[in-house]
Amino acid sequence: MDIRTHYREELNGIMNDVVVMGDMVISSLHKGLESLLDNNSELAKEVIVNDQLIDDFQLQIEDRSTLLIAKENPVATDLREILTVLKIVVELERLGDHGKHLAEKAGKVSNEGLKIAAPYLSDMTEFGCQMVKESLESFIQQDSKWAEEIAARDNYIDDKYSILYGKLIDIIKEKPHKSENLVPLLFLNRFLERIGDRVTNICESVVYVITCKHKSL
Repeated sequence: MDIRTHYREELNGIMNDVVVMGDMVISSLHKGLESLLDNNSELAKEVIVNDQLIDDFQLQIEDRSTLLIAKENPVATDLREILTVLKIVVELERLGDHGKHLAEKAGKVSNEGLKIAAPYLSDMTEFGCQMVKESLESFIQQDSKWAEEIAARDNYIDDKYSILYGKLIDIIKEKPHKSENLVPLLFLNRFLERIGDRVTNICESVVYVITCKHKSL
């Protein structure tokens, strides 16, 4: 096996691990949401414990990437690909934290507020998870146009965030005595809005690695 073939195999293995990490994050977000909506303390504990597995996996990918740089001394496009991996796993780790945030609030928010917030939180989570999945696929397929299209979807999540924020603030104004159990929903709303922002960061990295140009999406 020549050096170039070995390098590509190693890099492909790392990129496949990034996709695996993405699947772990998506699962965390789904389960975190489920634990919140169903007040499922056992599932919430599972999500919180598994968040450490996501963190550990990030470190493994970073170690493999660093070792590949040290051994192969890549330049140009090869180096950009590895550096992009390092940027993406940071965003994925932070996305995983949002799943933990959902789980940590299970049983700690008002039922009244949750009834109002549930459709929006569910929509933002599901839509965001699809963005995560496709952003990683765009990286694997080296498709910058697709990455740009995915980033543009962030507006949808922003709109959902704004609507829910307004509804929660209205309730807090009308019933300030219930604000203590409603405020956590404001934070969760903000965390889920950040999914789109983090996916946009991933997409910007994908565009850069392909075009060698920094582009704000």
